Amino acid sequence: MAPVLLRPRTWIVPYVLLWFAVGLLPIDRTDMDLFFWPSAHEAVDGHPLLVYTPRGQDDYPNANGPVSLVPLSALGVALNAFHSFDSQPWRRSLALALFSLFLLLMSREAVRAVERIRGAALTGYVRLLAYAVFALGPPLWQSVAGYGHIEQPVELWLLLVAVRWLDEKREVRAGAAFALAILSRSSSVLLAVPLSIYSGRRGIGALVRLGVATAVTGVAVLAPFLLADPANVIHSLFTYRGNLVVGAGSIWSVAHGTSLEPVVQHWDIVPVVAGVLISNAWLATRPGGLTQARLFAAMAFTAASFTLFAKTVWPYYFVEVFIFGTVWAFGRWQVTESPVRLGLLPLAVSTFGLVGEIGSEEGLAQNLVQVEGVAMFTMIALTMLWAAWVAGEPRERKAGMVGAPAPLRR
Repeated sequence: MAPVLLRPRTWIVPYVLLWFAVGLLPIDRTDMDLFFWPSAHEAVDGHPLLVYTPRGQDDYPNANGPVSLVPLSALGVALNAFHSFDSQPWRRSLALALFSLFLLLMSREAVRAVERIRGAALTGYVRLLAYAVFALGPPLWQSVAGYGHIEQPVELWLLLVAVRWLDEKREVRAGAAFALAILSRSSSVLLAVPLSIYSGRRGIGALVRLGVATAVTGVAVLAPFLLADPANVIHSLFTYRGNLVVGAGSIWSVAHGTSLEPVVQHWDIVPVVAGVLISNAWLATRPGGLTQARLFAAMAFTAASFTLFAKTVWPYYFVEVFIFGTVWAFGRWQVTESPVRLGLLPLAVSTFGLVGEIGSEEGLAQNLVQVEGVAMFTMIALTMLWAAWVAGEPRERKAGMVGAPAPLRR
């Protein structure tokens, strides 16, 4: 039996308390305060289907689905019962502690995914290290604590659950989980491409079951909100983004002041989708097709396509790239290889998020914004090209991150 300190469950309470303590720090107002709590306020006031009613953020509303608002609203109801809804920083601390539970669930699913790819369970220090990387990765702190994007832990957990259910040939459950992930964070809809290709390997029936379950669940969850408040729901989730200007961190910042700028403003989704299709087609056509390991590479490339071509790139956009890329890197690494291959992608993506803070500074000169956008694009592109070359290698990898094979934990 492993020593107590090597058991991941031993660290659950300290981990949650750490997030609670971080919330007590003098952090500036984040998107959680600007967008998520105003939405939850409607639910607390007894109007759960009117969560997209603007409360002073008409131009930049809560642009994600309602799933992550469920636990946040439940917390809001509890705070309101104690007349503490507007109490800061306690409200932030409790919210961070609550959503750290989803980070733990996400980390557990990520480790299970690594084990499925390797065909052997991680043990001892290696297993604890894997948990630590997924649960303590710099992009997670940057996103959840620094920017208040509480929807990403929920989204990532649901996406990893969906992949596991696909591996277990439970396409209906996978589709439902995927729909809820999309309704947690809208940009995850792009992952329909790799998940569909992966599911389609088992035949058209599996693909249809996945697609129908995704569509039915998505419609069933979103329909009540659309019926209750159609104008605000459509504005928040579908139309407002086209009116946003080209911002920092993007390669398209070089188009500022040119005739290309208004085109990019409304149609940046076109190069994003093109990047998704090209990267997924590359991996799907390699010898062996979209294998279990390559699926996570494809998911990382899909998320990276958004950071490459979106008209504005915020540092928290790298969270999905970090998690999926790390699962892929850990899953395929051999002890006979240089550890550079194990840590390069997670380290690089963490660095990209930190560099992204430069471009997100308010009042930055336009020429510096353009330099940062070009530099960011170049770094991401070169890293993804390297990862695509490695992921496309035809030879199979044997598990080598653990000393002796052990039965998979179910």
